[in-house]
Amino acid sequence: MDGRPLSFEVLAGVPVAVVAGLLVGTLGTFKHQAGVSALTGTGFPFGLVLSLAMVAAVLLALRAAFATRLYAAAAAVGVVAAVVVFGRPGPGGSDVVLADLPGAVWWIGPAVIAVLVVAVPGRRRRTDSPGTDGILEPPAKEEDPAP
Repeated sequence: MDGRPLSFEVLAGVPVAVVAGLLVGTLGTFKHQAGVSALTGTGFPFGLVLSLAMVAAVLLALRAAFATRLYAAAAAVGVVAAVVVFGRPGPGGSDVVLADLPGAVWWIGPAVIAVLVVAVPGRRRRTDSPGTDGILEPPAKEEDPAP
């Protein structure tokens, strides 16, 4: 940080972003195989597409809503943590993330999306004019050159 004390917004917002990331990661981990037949392993994995889109949407929304990367990074940690925790074999040996193509994409995809979203530079604020940006200003009055 830059030496300033942490505000209530940061102290409350970061844990909320982590929990949101955990929820998104958990939902995606359990639903990424939707559309793939358990019997044959064929079918279009629309669950994977929707789960990756959900991860991207949440992280992009947090990145766009705040001037800092902190909340998007906190949510990204939650998403990746959920994928890692639920992606490992359970105590009984059951797998949530299978060793197939959708499973491999789900292991890697959320982390790649997280890195890309958090690494995107922020929007620059214009500092040259404190008022409007010129788009909604009324046109300048032209003087009539005729006498």
